[in-house]
Amino acid sequence: MRLVTYEVGGKSLLGVILAGKVYDLQKSYAALLKEQGNTLAEKVSAVRIPSTMVAFIEGGEKALAAAKETVAYLEKTQLPGIDLFDVKLKAPLMPTTIICGGANFHDHLDETHRSKPTEVEFFLKSPHAVADPFQKVEYEERVTRKYDYEVELGIIISKPARQVKVEDALDYVFGYTIFNDISARDRQVIPWGKDNFQLRFGEGKSYDTGAPVGPWIVTKDELNDVSNLALRTTISGELRQNNNMKNIIWNVPALVSFYSTYMTLSPGFLIASGTPGGPALGSDVELGADPYERKDGVKRGGYMQPKDVMRLEIEKIGVLENQIDRLS
Repeated sequence: MRLVTYEVGGKSLLGVILAGKVYDLQKSYAALLKEQGNTLAEKVSAVRIPSTMVAFIEGGEKALAAAKETVAYLEKTQLPGIDLFDVKLKAPLMPTTIICGGANFHDHLDETHRSKPTEVEFFLKSPHAVADPFQKVEYEERVTRKYDYEVELGIIISKPARQVKVEDALDYVFGYTIFNDISARDRQVIPWGKDNFQLRFGEGKSYDTGAPVGPWIVTKDELNDVSNLALRTTISGELRQNNNMKNIIWNVPALVSFYSTYMTLSPGFLIASGTPGGPALGSDVELGADPYERKDGVKRGGYMQPKDVMRLEIEKIGVLENQIDRLS
């Protein structure tokens, strides 16, 4: 299933996408229950399919089963939906916590002149930074003049996970989305003497609109293998990132297992996989980069400027697009 959060009349609704149409999942399930003769259809539907994505994920297998039953009903009855292009998409979920992994692709390590760490980097990003698909992202010079883009696979946790073994890790995954870990590079990477740099993940990562998510969540039953998905980023039409999940250093099971060692992963947590090479940081020699020529069409470029359009694509998931601009 492809699950979305969308807005109608100022109200956020949980929806499912079928053949380019969006259907209100709760309302559609109520229609199914009514057809089955349930006199409490609306009340039952509101319980089994809550109106927010995190609450729906917390509903576990019962909520998921209700949604699958609804999809089968919609496919059979062919009820009219809303054209996808006619709805205002919101971030598919407001994650309860965002866990980010860095240093997780070899080409990004190479361009930033870093050796492979012994473990994946571990930092948090504020959920308050989340931005919707197509929402304008803030270009605020008081934050930075070095806004950078990062395409990452977003991994959504389905149930509480603690001390999870690698071989069991996928049992705790609900689905996948696209995550843009926008970074304020001169806040994140601080020159500290000759050839030394201090990393600050607080002010470098967590600020308003710095975490676009979307455009939807693809559930694990539809996308059970993400080990060979292409990732691409274009900035105002220029190809800046081009890689594949097969080249990741720590894969999805390894990430889930690693982070669950330190904290209980709860339903609605989003784990960001880390980004491949190609961000502007990889061309910034002032911040320690060692850029090299690429043969895959990627163009080495600078940091984003007002009105640039970020288009992030992950194969079999979709496209997440946002423009960055001054908002005041």
